Amino acid sequence: MLKAYWKYFLYILNHKLNVWMECWKEGLYVQGVIHDWSKFSPSEFFPYAKKFYSGKPLSSEDELKWKYAWLHHQRHNKHHWEYWVINPDTKEALPMPKKYVIEMVCDWRSFSRKWGRKVKDSTLNLTDSIVVHPETKRELEALTVKQN
Repeated sequence: MLKAYWKYFLYILNHKLNVWMECWKEGLYVQGVIHDWSKFSPSEFFPYAKKFYSGKPLSSEDELKWKYAWLHHQRHNKHHWEYWVINPDTKEALPMPKKYVIEMVCDWRSFSRKWGRKVKDSTLNLTDSIVVHPETKRELEALTVKQN
């Protein structure tokens, strides 16, 4: 498992670097540094490493631990739209402050940076498949247009 932990640690560092570069362009210097710090917490780190880097199928107990880790991550990071959802059944969400909307988009962009591709507008325009406040949806759409 030590190898899985090391690989996951390196992944986190690479992800944080890519998000930091995207946040820097947007003037979100502090957020770029503290982005996803919760991934280093034991409640997230170990289940994520086991799921994605152990190379073995998870037991039902480990799968449950990973689901708790994912929930923890969403609930402790304001750049995740899930953090702001009040009621998923009625699709009610609070408006996200603009800096977190921008950080969320920077997070999405970071994945294309890792794979060497430019983010397409269709990739960023997830507003039909995620639950966000109408104001947040407008912000996301404006950011998508800004990309062009």
